[in-house]
Amino acid sequence: MRKRELPDKSVAGLVSLAGDEENTHALSLLEAAPFLIVDMDTLIWPQPKLAKKLLRVRSGLLPGRLGALEALIDAPGQQARTQAIRNLSWDGAQYAIQYQIKTQDAQHVWVEERGERFSGNGPKATHVRGVILNIQSTKLSTDRAAYLTGHDELTGLWNVTRLTEGLEHTIAMSKRSRRPALFLRLRISNLEHINKSYGYEIGDLLLTSVAERLQETIRVPDMLARIGGVTFGVVLSETNDESLDDFEKRLREILSDTPYQSQHGDLYIEYDVSSTVLADQAHSAFEAFAQTELAQEAPNTQLISKYVPEMGALKAKPSNNKLTEEDILDALNDRRISLAYQPIIDAKTREIHHYECLMRLRTEGGEVVSAWKFILAAEKMGLVDLLDRRALELASEMLRQHSDVHLALNVSAGTVKNKDAADAYIAALRALGPAINRVTLELTETVALEDPAMASRFSVETRSLGCKFAVDDFGAGYTTFRNLMAIEADTIKIDGSFIQGLSHNPNNQTFVRMMVDLAHTFSVRTVAEMVDNKADADLLTRLGVDYLQGYMFGIPSAAPAWRKEAS
Repeated sequence: MRKRELPDKSVAGLVSLAGDEENTHALSLLEAAPFLIVDMDTLIWPQPKLAKKLLRVRSGLLPGRLGALEALIDAPGQQARTQAIRNLSWDGAQYAIQYQIKTQDAQHVWVEERGERFSGNGPKATHVRGVILNIQSTKLSTDRAAYLTGHDELTGLWNVTRLTEGLEHTIAMSKRSRRPALFLRLRISNLEHINKSYGYEIGDLLLTSVAERLQETIRVPDMLARIGGVTFGVVLSETNDESLDDFEKRLREILSDTPYQSQHGDLYIEYDVSSTVLADQAHSAFEAFAQTELAQEAPNTQLISKYVPEMGALKAKPSNNKLTEEDILDALNDRRISLAYQPIIDAKTREIHHYECLMRLRTEGGEVVSAWKFILAAEKMGLVDLLDRRALELASEMLRQHSDVHLALNVSAGTVKNKDAADAYIAALRALGPAINRVTLELTETVALEDPAMASRFSVETRSLGCKFAVDDFGAGYTTFRNLMAIEADTIKIDGSFIQGLSHNPNNQTFVRMMVDLAHTFSVRTVAEMVDNKADADLLTRLGVDYLQGYMFGIPSAAPAWRKEAS
């Protein structure tokens, strides 16, 4: 279905809409009001009704002088506007600025003003025409999205992305100053029991209370974040193992000794803590997370389990079930890698739009299994680009056999980050010819977040061939929409953790609605993953999601309906 085109949003284009009734309706939908400034003093509103709606004028007259309008504008907006007008040094020069206006009902509304000089005296403008647009909802959504790239929605604390940046900075500072610092992982161990006994709403309130109490224990420049569902991360600057006793005492007093009040009576939490020494044991944020996770799993009688290198050595012992490079190469050479195809549905028509290709492995015993462990092993060994190429070969054959089928293929970080592997993959795409227009490449958000410039380069080169580009697992790593625009993604796939049980989770509903609205602002399509029931599917359709994927609509199959019909 083609998107309905909005009116031309250039200054001249919008002002020209002020003519007939149909165009007035279009401007009304855009919440836009054209204006004319004469001799940089008199203010004319060609559509007074639209201007009154925009400025929320309920009584009295519209501003007839430029000064009267500027009196409604906030101070930064006035400064920006003065500078913008000053820069109109030639006829046809344009400007676009954003500011807040104070309406007659004492509300502050974000607007965008676009103007164009059409007459002047030398470098000084005398006559300006333009339009003012209400951008309140878009501005608030964008600001909210920017906030959530670095903060946890429930607690307001930093999220794992922001803490990762803080950890890297702390490690670098500790190395330079030779001052010790610690990273602690704190996990609420009985929250699942509380959720089951009293409901998730009580559990969320408890998590919020824990976050508030933890903030009381943190002193500048220490850091605090929620890094998982029941897990918090704490960075203690200029602290070593010996000074942990004082922090341990504060934790006990503030977290477990004082009950949490609820409608069900007093509640108590149970928790465990693990730690590692930054810059000494952990040389990166990744190592800090991994070491504290190992320490948390180790047997311990102390409140705080301290990481020691022996924990990592024990974890690193080879397993009898560990895949080898030979296993991967044998599977490729024996043609034991195949694809399963899962349908992705148009949310409005409920018809199949395209299929995602999922890799499968046939063991030497003949069993067909999901290849995700195989892929992880291949990534560690630097062989994952071979699996990506094999998946593309298999998909290419299907595209040749079925001229009306569209397929989505996952591309691994190992392929995108390796220039030779990326070039070979792009060459294989080019060999598809016209069929490449029926291909969508999916790159996980994690890869896009790690190196937006690299992801953007790969996206630009592959999209120039005619295929589309999607960001998978969107929301799991809080990729900024700025990065999304740099990558020029055609589609985002909203991470399934936000979709499962959506109809019963108001917080996730708000987050999904926000992501969909922002995506559509940038003309980006959305896919909801892991849709398993009708209630969630119907809600996602109402929220404006474009496509749905999940077991409700079909499991991954080696012989989907389109193949059966063709045979």
